[in-house]
Amino acid sequence: MRRKRPEQSAVRRTWGMTRRSLGAAPGLNGLTAFCDNGSTMILCVTLNPCLDKTLEADSWKPGDSVRGRSAYAIVGGKGNNVARALSRLGRRARPVTFLGGTVGEECRIRLVRDDALDPIVISTKTETRVILTVRSTNGAEPTAFFDPDPVIESTEAAALVSAVEDKLNAGDIDAITLSGSSPCETTKGVYADLIALAKARGVPVFLDTYGPALAAVWGFWPDLIQLNLREAAAHLGKASPSDSDLDRLLFGWSRRGVKTALITDGPRPVRIVVEGKKLQAIPPKIEPVNPVGAGDCLLAGLVDATLAGLDPCSRLRRGIACATAAALVWDAGAIDPERVAELEKDVMIQ
Repeated sequence: MRRKRPEQSAVRRTWGMTRRSLGAAPGLNGLTAFCDNGSTMILCVTLNPCLDKTLEADSWKPGDSVRGRSAYAIVGGKGNNVARALSRLGRRARPVTFLGGTVGEECRIRLVRDDALDPIVISTKTETRVILTVRSTNGAEPTAFFDPDPVIESTEAAALVSAVEDKLNAGDIDAITLSGSSPCETTKGVYADLIALAKARGVPVFLDTYGPALAAVWGFWPDLIQLNLREAAAHLGKASPSDSDLDRLLFGWSRRGVKTALITDGPRPVRIVVEGKKLQAIPPKIEPVNPVGAGDCLLAGLVDATLAGLDPCSRLRRGIACATAAALVWDAGAIDPERVAELEKDVMIQ
């Protein structure tokens, strides 16, 4: 039975109109572009960024007036974490993302000032969301509070696609990473559009998404797909998928041309299909500080190792070592390359 083509995305419906109105030049209609030095780079796309705030406080319960001992913030969103990790691995990475309002402007400033990154920003009418994590000093599990997802207008979504297309046409892109969820209906087809643009130009694509954004992928497929077990279960429509269910999913992607497909499960072995061959990788045992962002660092390590020309097993060791190193620190993406090198030796590939 032939697979039914997904409904055309709002981005595709308005793409031609937007490119005619925006033109190819950067800096128009809310597109903020920073100059680059002409060297090749990796674009790290995030559709649902945030300002990720952490409040450290004593033990608390609902109804308490909680006074923090300390507070700090970084720019969150999976692709921004990937860019941060790639930069620490010595790669030139540029975040590509939506930002809006005063929170969005703070995120832009922080990406430049704190992370030394040059983001490509599409301005939105909707304010960028905030995530507040309360971290108790008594060692209790942190609690996170998420703002509602923003509503992105179709012209804003098309502007992001156009910005990436312009960079691809310049011919200086080594790879593209597409990370995180789609915040609303108008953005669910963006990753599918970007995969098609990149693959038509021979640029490798690394995808880490789920839900509607993953379901919208068809026709053109990325070089790599990763997701966690919970996301895989949702994609399959099964609360507790069997091993054979997961294998069929990975091998199905492999038959469509996905060179590497993997499913993570926290500290447990990673299920992998590389070029039609089934493998598993066992991460080193650690006492984690914060596992948030570990998957983003896994993707960054895989990109770094792929561009370095390493063999498949070495690529997996690099990626899983990066994920493990990420879990040893609080800030997402703040990996230590020396620690990564040490951990690579402890990653088992079977």
